[in-house]
This record gives sequence, C-alpha cells and structure tokens, in this order.
Amino acid sequence: MGRLFWKFLLFVWLAQLVGIVALALVFWVAEPRVKLESVDAGPNARIYVGAAAAILRYGGADAFKAWVTADIEHSVYAVDSTGTDILGRSVPPDVTAHARELHEADPDSPLVAEVTSTARHSILLFAARGEWPPSGSSSPPGDRRRPPDVGPRAVAPLGRPPYGGRNWPPRGPLLATLLVSLLTAALLAWYVAKPIRSLRLAFEAASGGRLDHRVAPLIGTRQDELADLGREFDRMAERLQDSMSRQKRLLHDVSHEVRSPLARLQAAVGLLRQKGSADGMTVDRIEEEIARIDRLVGDLLKLSRIESGDLAGEIDEIDLHELVSQVLCDANFEARSEGRQVVWTERSEGILRGRPEMLHVAFENIVRNALKHAPDCRVITVETTLESEGSIYRFRVLDTGPGVREDELARLFTPFFRSDRASSTEGYGLGLAIARRSIEVHGGTIHVQNRPGGGLAVEIVLPLGHDSGAASRSFG
Repeated sequence: MGRLFWKFLLFVWLAQLVGIVALALVFWVAEPRVKLESVDAGPNARIYVGAAAAILRYGGADAFKAWVTADIEHSVYAVDSTGTDILGRSVPPDVTAHARELHEADPDSPLVAEVTSTARHSILLFAARGEWPPSGSSSPPGDRRRPPDVGPRAVAPLGRPPYGGRNWPPRGPLLATLLVSLLTAALLAWYVAKPIRSLRLAFEAASGGRLDHRVAPLIGTRQDELADLGREFDRMAERLQDSMSRQKRLLHDVSHEVRSPLARLQAAVGLLRQKGSADGMTVDRIEEEIARIDRLVGDLLKLSRIESGDLAGEIDEIDLHELVSQVLCDANFEARSEGRQVVWTERSEGILRGRPEMLHVAFENIVRNALKHAPDCRVITVETTLESEGSIYRFRVLDTGPGVREDELARLFTPFFRSDRASSTEGYGLGLAIARRSIEVHGGTIHVQNRPGGGLAVEIVLPLGHDSGAASRSFG
C-alpha cells in the first residue's frame, strides 16, 4: 500500500474516533442520575456513619479521605458548617438541612453524627438516599423504587461515579466499535487509493514510452472524479499515441518525397557527366528540382514550428479587410495569365489581434489551393461576413472544380495527402495542413465540404475577441 493509503486511513479513522467519542459524551452527559432527596435510614447507613465518625475523629480528614477512596462500595457525606462536603462532592441543600434537623432532634441518632475534626471544625456525617428512577425518566408515574444497592452506596466513593451516575461502557462493545471503525476506514482508504495507484502505474508506463497502457479496464464501472481522471488519461494517451504515429508517418513520407527529386537530380548530374557539358534543359531541370526541395523543406519547417509552438511573427492588430485584399491581389496577378480571376463578392471588415504572417499564409494557401486544383473554374469566389454581432469573422472560398470524395474530406488537412481527383501534381499536400494549424492558433476553425452544384467550399471561422498569444502558449 502507498503512503496515501496510510494517510487516508489514519485521518478517516481519527475522524471516526472523534465522532464516536463525541457521541458517547452526548449520551454520557444526557444519562440520568439518582437524585438525592433525604437522609438514608437503612441499617447499612448506621454502620458506615459510625465508622466514618470514628475515622474522622481520630484520623482526621486525610484518613477519612483514604477510607472513602479505598472503600469500593460505600461512602458517607461529610459536610462542614457552610454546607460544603469536605471532599468536594455535591450535596443538595435540602438534604443537608434534613440531616441537621435529625441531629438537632436526636443528637445521639446513629443516622447522623457530628464530629469535631483535628482542625477544630464541626463536621456533620450522614448517608443519603435518592429517587429512582430520576425525575423526567420514562418510568410510570409514582414508581419510586430504589435500586437494590441504595443505602450508603447511593453516595459515590471518591473517584467513582455515584449510583445512577456516569459509567464507562462495556469493553466488548467498545472494542467491537473500534474494530468496525478501523475496518471501514481501511476499506474507504483502499477504495480511494486504488485508482490513484493505477494512474501511477499508467504514468510510469507512459514515461517509458508505452502509450498503449490504459487505466479504464483497471477502474471498472466506478463513477467518480478519480474514474473521470483515469478516463481523461486514457484519452490523452490515445491522442499522444496517434500524434506519434502521425509523426512517424510524416517522417516516412518526407523521406519518400525528398528521395524522388534527389534521384532525379542524381540522374541529371549523371547525364551532365556523360555529355561532358551542361545543356540548358538539364540545368533547368536541376534548378526546378532544387526549387521543389526548397519549397518542401520550407513548408515542413512552417508546419513543424506551428505544431511545436515556435510561432512566426509578432502579435499585432490585424485589419482583416486589408489582409484579404493583399491575398486576392497577389492571387489575381497570377490567375490573369491563365484567363482566370478571383472575385470578392461580399466584403466585411474586422479587426483581430494575432500574427499577420500566419493568417496571410493560411488565407493564401486556401485561395491558391482552389486555383491549383480547379483549373477549369474560370472564377474563384471569395466571401467574407461578420456574424454574432461582429464577434465572428467568416472567410469562404468557393470553386466549381471536381470537388473531393466524401470519404476524403476529413483527410484533406493531413500532411502529404493528395486527393485522387487532384488535377495538379505540384506541391506536397502541406498547404492545407499549414492553414489549419495557423487558424487553430488564432482560436478559429476551418471546414471543407462539396458544393451541391459541384466544386468545393472551404470556410474559415475566426473569433475576433480571441487572444492568440495565450492560445499559442497552450498550443505549444
């Protein structure tokens, strides 16, 4: 068992013990007492009053105290002239007055004795009897039976409870209560510590690289915060495992994509060596392949920096209307050479605090993707709108190209993915992945769907009140 188990066990058990003791004290305080009501006239009272008088007369208060303390069953009150018992016990004034009346009526009565102590004080000795059950009990009215040992024992020996007073509970039930409380505390501590121990083992497995370890089978069907924590750990481990798998696939794809242009470069170099001179076509092909590798490495660096949180550019106020105008101006400059154009039909303004370079790349990649993969579409439409009282900015790019198969829509933003319907072989499938990461850093979302009449619709949704600085810190 771990340290948490023992701490929890100790605290819970102590709490139970405090509750048991507090409850016992409540019943102990509420327990009825025998009420002393008059001087006891029983035969035992005569004997013990006489013995007490002799001890007090010849031995003094200390001897009387020792006798009362040593006597297991009997005791006698010893009241001075002020009505106070010399041993500090409580005596009702009416009982003391009754004893004085009996002594004044018959000074030689064996029921009450007056002794002058060694300190020259007059002490009145007597035993008292009480009402049983005490007033306020549940016994029938008029039931004034005395317990079988009422007599001088109705008065408590020093250090012992009076009859009908406070007594300790029996040892058997007391020990059983303590054992039951210990057992329940141990079960509760085990119940709390078990999922935490399972989580510790899962974290150890994750730190060792085993991300396939799951906590849910160990937790079972329990429904509490600890079980929720275990299931959240499973979801986190699953996402990490998926991310690592994607990274491995990414490395594989990168190596494959880089290997192809390098092989072509090697072939071109071989041709140069065979010819002994460099012709224009061979040099152009080498330059083209080098440019392709440069674009690939550049896109990979952008994607890697975004995913690792190493974001480019400073945070600044971005005029989205101006940003979109720049992107569409550049796109139209390239499209006009092919007799095509990008039309901005709905224009809305908006201000966003973020990283201008990243948003520019995201918008540009979306527009260039439409121009590249919909070559038969003569007009690319762009729409920008403000919604939710100016707090949401929407950027939509619409084309009339071949579209994408429904089962491929969710994979369009995966690095190195190319649709089967892609009409262009240029690029490496990183543009949309970079766009999605850039939009997510700014708290936005990006969606793609096929249009009913043909073509593709790509939509970016940005919250204008988003703090991209805080988002980038959590993203990294």
